Amino acid sequence: MIKKGYCFITVSVCLIFNLSMSCKREEDPASGFSLNVRLPSEPENLHPLFSKGYGIQINGLIMLPLAEFDPLSLELSPLLITEIPVGEELTSGDHAGGKLYKMNFRPEATWDNGNPITAKDYLFTIKAAYNPHISGTSLTNYFSFLSEIVLDSTDPKALNIFVDSNYILSLDAITNFNIYPAHVYDPENIMSGFTLDELRDPEKQWTPEQDTLLKQFATQFESVQFLREKIEGSGPYQFDSWVTGEYIRLKRKENWWGDKLTDPPLGLQAYPQEINYRIITDAATAEAALKAHETDVLAEMPPASFMKMKNDPEWKDKFEFITPSLLQINYLELNNRDVVLSDPRIRKALAYTIDYDGIMNNLLMGLGQRTIGPIHPQRSYFHKDLKPISQDLSQSLALIKEAGWSDTNGNGTPDKFINGKLEELTVTMKITNKEEGQSLASIVKDNARKAGFDVQIEVVDPSQFNQDVRQYNFDIVPMRGRANPTVDDPYSAFYSTSTGNRSGFKSQQADDAINEIRTAESIAERDSNYYELQEIIYNDQPGIYLYVPLERIVVSKKYKVITSSRKPGYFENLFQLQGN
Repeated sequence: MIKKGYCFITVSVCLIFNLSMSCKREEDPASGFSLNVRLPSEPENLHPLFSKGYGIQINGLIMLPLAEFDPLSLELSPLLITEIPVGEELTSGDHAGGKLYKMNFRPEATWDNGNPITAKDYLFTIKAAYNPHISGTSLTNYFSFLSEIVLDSTDPKALNIFVDSNYILSLDAITNFNIYPAHVYDPENIMSGFTLDELRDPEKQWTPEQDTLLKQFATQFESVQFLREKIEGSGPYQFDSWVTGEYIRLKRKENWWGDKLTDPPLGLQAYPQEINYRIITDAATAEAALKAHETDVLAEMPPASFMKMKNDPEWKDKFEFITPSLLQINYLELNNRDVVLSDPRIRKALAYTIDYDGIMNNLLMGLGQRTIGPIHPQRSYFHKDLKPISQDLSQSLALIKEAGWSDTNGNGTPDKFINGKLEELTVTMKITNKEEGQSLASIVKDNARKAGFDVQIEVVDPSQFNQDVRQYNFDIVPMRGRANPTVDDPYSAFYSTSTGNRSGFKSQQADDAINEIRTAESIAERDSNYYELQEIIYNDQPGIYLYVPLERIVVSKKYKVITSSRKPGYFENLFQLQGN
């Protein structure tokens, strides 16, 4: 689950750039083609347990899960397994009241060295996530309902999984995560010496020898080698090279096992022979590279630039301009631990200062819609009775006064004594150098000032931004909440004790609703608790929910493209040359 320049007209600069990546590639359809994709920022790593954002996008072509959501149907599609299992209701035995999922890995599925992908690799991946010295992964949040994994001594590709409750995401949780090759990531076979039960036991006391081995594995597993240099999996592409600040290159595998399938799902199809991810952080530079045909795919284009280029006769016949609706919500993450933002009245007061119309019309150019919380408007349980908050400065001022803030020292900013210290109504909004984030920060700062908030803007590089978010070192950060096509499990983001709860939001009412959502026995019961949770979040505003965007993707017309509401809105492996 973690971001170069372009070819100029002058020959001399182009020749210099050719040392690392050719300026323009002439492709022979008969021998395959290279696809050049722009990345707005550089991933921190390509390690599935730790990667975020663009890292997930890339390592999804190197490593595969048992099942993935089909880009078109948005239903789970079997990749490493032969079919999607149906849970068998258990009425007796140790797992009575739970379900049994029986799965079999595809007989064709192999690792790069020719070894078969087996149930042992699956078990290894889960054990690795539970290693007590592995940090920064939220994968175990989804395994709390997993009761037992049973391997078949007579069939290494058979797998039986017991789930002891009616968890809403039980099928997704046991199938939709990338599987690691144990022989690559644990060459000394350390994790095989520990059972899953003891790794999951929070009270387990390790012997010094055991703890040394667990630390040894964790140190190697989290090393730079596996984060950036040696990334291996079962997918159609292999990691080729990574030049920091310039590009990441993948190459299609020869004799890949997926090519043996007669009717592979979309997730097991791969057409480009090479995929080059060009790291271009500046939007204007990225647009120039696209127009110079140095990149083939440009997503997340600033809305104003997107509309201008789309309407320009010079370009509209050369490129496709695509705006799929995304399963994504853009919002402001508020650090509820902060002395100022810990008060829900102040968080709501800040929400009332936002110029939402200005954001929608001037920043997004109409390419999106307002929303009210973390549940996507396409969901059947989206709370339609809650209306998006509108700018209301008088309401903001009233809430600030109600919370006990006033300008006692005459400096123009309300203040208040908290824990014996005079605090100013000052917060910092941390952003990167992306144009969209900078424009949003200006809107937030200028309008919040009208109600007395002093919003400071701090620009940091993307790697520092990601680190600060992980370490909760922020007051306000613009974020994107991505949803899977399945139902939402709000545990990771909102449960009081969850490590994925970046905002630090704590509410017993919310925790109770989340617990009910996760194990509801009927859709009506589940949806009732979804509605309650949305009302709690709406009233307490742990974050400020802005809009659901339409993606802005520009693609060379020489390609056939499949688009989807799944982020990033396109699928590199499915690009084909026109006429093929």
